[in-house]
Amino acid sequence: MIWFDPRAAGIPGLTPPEILVCLRIPKTAGSTMESVFDRCLSDAAFHGHIPAVSTSALLIRSTDAIGELFHQLPPDRRKAVRCLVDEHVTLDIATVFDRPVRFFTILRHPVDRVISSFYYIRTKSHLVSYPFIKDLSLEEYLDSGIGLDSDNHQVRVLSGCPELDAPWDPQGRPISTPQVERRHLEMAMHNIEERFIVAAALEQFTALVWFFKRLYGWPLHRVLFRRQKADTGRPPLERVSAATRQRLAEMNRYDMELYEWVRERFAQQIRPLEPSFSREVRRFEMLNTAAQKFYRAAPDSIRRLATQRLSSGQAA
Repeated sequence: MIWFDPRAAGIPGLTPPEILVCLRIPKTAGSTMESVFDRCLSDAAFHGHIPAVSTSALLIRSTDAIGELFHQLPPDRRKAVRCLVDEHVTLDIATVFDRPVRFFTILRHPVDRVISSFYYIRTKSHLVSYPFIKDLSLEEYLDSGIGLDSDNHQVRVLSGCPELDAPWDPQGRPISTPQVERRHLEMAMHNIEERFIVAAALEQFTALVWFFKRLYGWPLHRVLFRRQKADTGRPPLERVSAATRQRLAEMNRYDMELYEWVRERFAQQIRPLEPSFSREVRRFEMLNTAAQKFYRAAPDSIRRLATQRLSSGQAA
């Protein structure tokens, strides 16, 4: 029997922020986390999707465009907003809101993230880069210099330095930006310390979901999730040559440091909650896995009913 202590709620020293924004990095389970927030804060989520295609090589959306969309909402709807998790944004998105903003983010091992990102963007025909990379191998893409996502993408975003982003070149030429330096890594760490309520590594995803469940007091059935995966044809990590993996590690040395630092920092952040927190996460993971097996095996009619009940907040 999987049992949860009903008194195990809240995170000592933290309260839900007035506005929570996900500083979403491509290929870090953002869509899966978005689905959790859409169920748990459905009436308070602001969807910042804008139809225009992003020209940013880091896939970042325009703060001004998202701000314009936000200010088109009726005043009572703007007042109800408590989170934005569905777009790739920068730290200056905080200027859009009239209330204090705290961030969270998920980092992924840089080698694995770059490989996943390449095979993903290679299938996206709406991107400026698509005609130039759709037929490239990973190694050819790294040689081309067409993109920025293979060079410390996570530090580029989390440092908050706009000069570390640039538009795709419409002719498929190499992109030129300043080199990522140690000071940018230090800026990223400082931003996380000062402006983020939490940051975690991808393999800590389930624990991060449980962290938010406790912080907000969400019901258990609302935080059950299915991992959203796009079929991009990417090979398993072990099928990428050792030389290419080593090259990616060297190209992303500051991302490697940030990733390890974030993973350890999250472990330290939840340490005061131990040992109960890890026990709860393991039990939740077992329950979530069982629920997803049932969902996959169930007839379509049962899946539709389960989805409707979860979306409406009903649970047995």
